[in-house]
Amino acid sequence: MSGEQTGGTGTVEFLVRPDGTVVGDDGASGALAAALPYAGRLARRMGELVEAGDLRTVQALGVRLLTVGVTWTAAGEGTFRAVLVPLEPRTVPAFMVVGGADTSAAVAHCVSRVLTLEGVVWSSIVTADSRVIAAAGERLDVRFAEVGTRMLAILRTLEGQHATGFVRLTYEGAAMVGASLGRHALVVLASSADDDELVAVIDEVRAILADHDLSAVTTEPDPDAASTDVAEVGSAPEPAPAAAPPLVGARFGRAPTAGRAPGRRRFGSG
Repeated sequence: MSGEQTGGTGTVEFLVRPDGTVVGDDGASGALAAALPYAGRLARRMGELVEAGDLRTVQALGVRLLTVGVTWTAAGEGTFRAVLVPLEPRTVPAFMVVGGADTSAAVAHCVSRVLTLEGVVWSSIVTADSRVIAAAGERLDVRFAEVGTRMLAILRTLEGQHATGFVRLTYEGAAMVGASLGRHALVVLASSADDDELVAVIDEVRAILADHDLSAVTTEPDPDAASTDVAEVGSAPEPAPAAAPPLVGARFGRAPTAGRAPGRRRFGSG
């Protein structure tokens, strides 16, 4: 596989092997290729925590769409086949947000709003210091703090290398999405969900929470937070913090699936 890049805006393809060698050019002087195994390990562990099966694809959105197909060896080492394609800028719609709600009420409303989408199993909001300040949906026995800490680490890693505020992880049995809320994150588990509807609700959540300080929401101490493998999550160099850019492209995108019937795309399907 050879890397191809035209004027910094063309399609780029590269492969990261289990031993860390890279075939092709990632267009980022090797930084993106180096980040994928770390993000892949975190994402695979998240799949185990939510009982979604093995990780199959990673998608991240920024100025370009990053799509990564993942295969695993018996020893748990991944091969990452990545494609970067340019996207057209997308205008984020304006929302009229009614003021007056306190931050706790606002985050509770937002996780419930995401839950109204067909196919969403649960949604949560986790702060930069790994506190879960809101969660709604089925299976509330999920270790939200551990899952959220890993999603934050994935978002930060790919934001540093790829300037993205959206990550979608597709597993054998479900999918997860992480969306940056400044330094914090919205984390969603879905069996399926319409792409356009999901993106629209994430835009809405960002608008509602834009003027709220999520770090000010108080929570009870979470025993799950202490069980998170801090050494694993903190093993990658931490990139400089960056504000999440708006989503670009007409749709959230999906991994190619052979034999898919035409019609509305479903988030997390396939």
